[in-house]
Amino acid sequence: MRKLRVSERDLLFALTNQMQETAHYLDLETGEVIPVFSFNRDEILKLIRQQPDRYLRLAPQSRRESQEMLKGFIRTISRQSLKTQLLSALQEKRVFARFRQVLAQFPKELKRWHSYRMMVLSEPLRRKLRERGVELVLIPDRDEKHDYQELDDPTGE
Repeated sequence: MRKLRVSERDLLFALTNQMQETAHYLDLETGEVIPVFSFNRDEILKLIRQQPDRYLRLAPQSRRESQEMLKGFIRTISRQSLKTQLLSALQEKRVFARFRQVLAQFPKELKRWHSYRMMVLSEPLRRKLRERGVELVLIPDRDEKHDYQELDDPTGE
């Protein structure tokens, strides 16, 4: 199976980005995540039409799927007090910001959340790639802290 190395941060952004009129494609030869914005749309889509088998559109997670992912993570937590706080955060107006705020008090759980989120977000892509004989290999950022705060909320809340 051929290995495809992809930036974890770029993939995370593509799979959580809910900006209107923005799309992302994965180059199946290089592993590059290619953003498509209004200013480069024609140029990028022309490339994709020329070699459609080379590129795979990355569909961002819906708000409903994001909330299901939060609930799934909460089910993995054994500390009842943390579980209660996170369940309470799900009822608040700014769910993603509040969820992140609660987890910030528990660094190990926050790190586990980042791993869990990446696993859940990337699984559909992993399946698609396996069907093509390709194994996804995520390349973490050089910055070990992984400050993904701006990416936690797909709606910008």
